[in-house]
Amino acid sequence: MFGFIKMIERFLAKIRSNKRLWFTSIFITATLGISLSIFMLISTTDRISNEVYISQTKEFNLRYKDLEKIKEKKLQNLASVLSYDNALIDKIQTNDTAGMAQIENELNAKVAGQDKGFITFKFYSTQNKTEVFRNTIVSTIQSKNNIFGLEVLLDGIFYVYLLPILKDDKVIGVIEVKESIYALKDSFDRLNQEFAFLLDSKMTALLAIQNRDGIYQDIGKNYLIDSKIYTNKTLANLTSLNDQSIQKIAQGNYVVNKDSFLNGRLVRDTNGVDIGLFIFGENVNKEGGFINMAQKMTNQVVSIALGLIVSLLLFLF
Repeated sequence: MFGFIKMIERFLAKIRSNKRLWFTSIFITATLGISLSIFMLISTTDRISNEVYISQTKEFNLRYKDLEKIKEKKLQNLASVLSYDNALIDKIQTNDTAGMAQIENELNAKVAGQDKGFITFKFYSTQNKTEVFRNTIVSTIQSKNNIFGLEVLLDGIFYVYLLPILKDDKVIGVIEVKESIYALKDSFDRLNQEFAFLLDSKMTALLAIQNRDGIYQDIGKNYLIDSKIYTNKTLANLTSLNDQSIQKIAQGNYVVNKDSFLNGRLVRDTNGVDIGLFIFGENVNKEGGFINMAQKMTNQVVSIALGLIVSLLLFLF
């Protein structure tokens, strides 16, 4: 051990005797040390930023699930209140289409001024032999169970709550309360966060012509966005996404571009069919936001690392 130490001392003494070799060795050693330190700093910062982004992705999804539960409870309460309206139930039982339509119009007009027209009501009677019911209405009648979920209908995309009306253990009709999918945007707007719904292009065939032509804008190859709902800035940000980025978001990952941190989840209807993609996100310039803090932290670490490089180089020379 002692001999090894003496050998190192002789080696260092030999290098010191050659000034050029000595300073070259110091420079190379210092450069390697600086490079390793910078790599470790940046790697650590990137790892922490990635953990923040993953945490926020989970947070957005949990927030959406909470909002969905609140929405279901809200529509359930509205349907339940109507199920105790004896005048309405009599009209449903006797298939009084004019009477049901009058109540529908009154209710829809009333909530239009309170809820931006997002919520609408409709009633179905099993005595109606001329109307062809869609699959979810048939399922509600046959199962005698409530159904809640998303549906692409002629007049748009909605969260739908269907409540069967039973009399003598027999379904006499169904109360439908539905709310536009875009009502979710208000919830995210209040938090100063991004929200968008991208419709799968194959689902446009289910929409009425007047509710699709001239309204939707392409996002990648397979998705569309309602251009009347969002600002030009949001549209520009989303239309800049390529198919690879959209695929990452659909798989539950996140994307960070110069303007926003984006994540999302696939959207399925009551039958389990993929109908689109939710996009959640936050502007990178949002003051006090986690993404803004992560970006600042990364920039500060890079600045510190560059400062160290300059300082050490000045010291060496």
